[in-house]
Amino acid sequence: MLVPDKCIRRNILDLKENYPDDFGRFIVALRNLQLSDDWPRICGIHGNTFKPDDAGVKCPTDPDIVEKIGNTTDEPFYCAHSETKFIAWHTPYIYQFELLLNKHDTSGDKTHIALPYLWLVSAVDGYSNDYSFVNDPHITITHDGTQRTMENPLCADNVYYYSEKGEKKIVTRNGFLQPTDESEVLKLDTTNKELNNVLYSLRYKTFSSNNLFDKVLHKLIDFNPLEIPHNNLHDIIGGKGGVMSEVSISAYDPLFWLHHCNMDRFFYNWMYTNTNGFKKELAAPRIPTETLEGTLAPFSPNGDPYSSNAQDYPYGFENDTMTFLKIKDMLNFNNYPYTYEKIEIGPYQRPEVTIEITGMPIPMETTHIEAFLVPKGTTLTDENKKDHIAGSVTWFGINRYLKHCKRCQRARTNLKIDIDEFMKKRGILPSGLEDYEWKIEGKGRLHPDDAGDYKTYPQEDLVCDGAIHLHIHSPDLLDECCLPFLKRR
Repeated sequence: MLVPDKCIRRNILDLKENYPDDFGRFIVALRNLQLSDDWPRICGIHGNTFKPDDAGVKCPTDPDIVEKIGNTTDEPFYCAHSETKFIAWHTPYIYQFELLLNKHDTSGDKTHIALPYLWLVSAVDGYSNDYSFVNDPHITITHDGTQRTMENPLCADNVYYYSEKGEKKIVTRNGFLQPTDESEVLKLDTTNKELNNVLYSLRYKTFSSNNLFDKVLHKLIDFNPLEIPHNNLHDIIGGKGGVMSEVSISAYDPLFWLHHCNMDRFFYNWMYTNTNGFKKELAAPRIPTETLEGTLAPFSPNGDPYSSNAQDYPYGFENDTMTFLKIKDMLNFNNYPYTYEKIEIGPYQRPEVTIEITGMPIPMETTHIEAFLVPKGTTLTDENKKDHIAGSVTWFGINRYLKHCKRCQRARTNLKIDIDEFMKKRGILPSGLEDYEWKIEGKGRLHPDDAGDYKTYPQEDLVCDGAIHLHIHSPDLLDECCLPFLKRR
């Protein structure tokens, strides 16, 4: 563990297999939380989708006010996406969820319940990768020394959410947790490669989310910031029409919390490295002063943000003061009651070949963008597309067909698609790319037509007046954003 004498946020598989009593306490507490009024309150914060007319929600809910105090790029949500504060905002958010688990703990054991994390892998990595129990309607656990079978709070069919229109609905989950074909294996392996690479970032902005463009180097950085693999995993879990694929309601899927716990695990490890084991504060130039002063609405600055008093904590949905926690006030990670095990960082794996999109208009919905690499003379068809998927990336957003948003009228984004792993598996060398053609295509996730089919976006509709090119990196030049031991040759 990184910090001794703290509760460990464990892999959910490790917790289930090796700590059955702790797993049972977590499962019962999660179900108790879901059956309480606190469920739509904590989940509703993310996309401002609270239970209508809930007197327990005291933070602002008016879209215009939320847009202003959240400073979320003209979207009326509290969650920070495509914003520098992305990962910092989610740290107090999932901590407050963890505290609510402890508030609703009914076991005789009153030690702190630590939220487990979900880390999807394509191959066994020291433990089972069987996540089938997550989708089972019922689950058998040990609780207070007694074995019991109960409704599974991890199963989407057992959980409800409130839509933006205030409608109560059952959570949907249409993605995958275990890959079933080569394209899904590639998607998971590349996502985990990106998670490893981002730990080499020297600065908070390139670690969290900066749309990939480095204003100092005046080019796209060589690795994707944390938000990009985070987006990919939202799509992997949610799929077409899934709650995890929609920003405004994604927090209602229980796996949202386990997924974000894993993202926080990478943030925690990055902070540990960049603060000398939490012995010094994160400061400029690693994090800009203006970022440290950024507010994290609706979380309250009153009281101790690191407090473990679950019964008397100033939860974000209770904050009616119009004053909010700042990033600089939640970065002392050593003060939280939890810790993580150290991530054994692998070698930096900069992709040699990427497809880079710059200045792309914000997509009209959450869109999974696939890159295809096809031998010249081969016709790409619906039947053979899966054999030629060379890489992918996800834009995580909202259904703009149904919701007006000022952001989509002017905002642009940059995306990078790693096709390196596909080329290695197929034995394709960069020098042989002249024998291939490539293109991208988007798959919408939120806007089905009358027949229930989701929209397909051709390359020209995605890129519009932006730019797209295939980039081959020189093996002799390494990016300046990497750690010092990855020096330029």
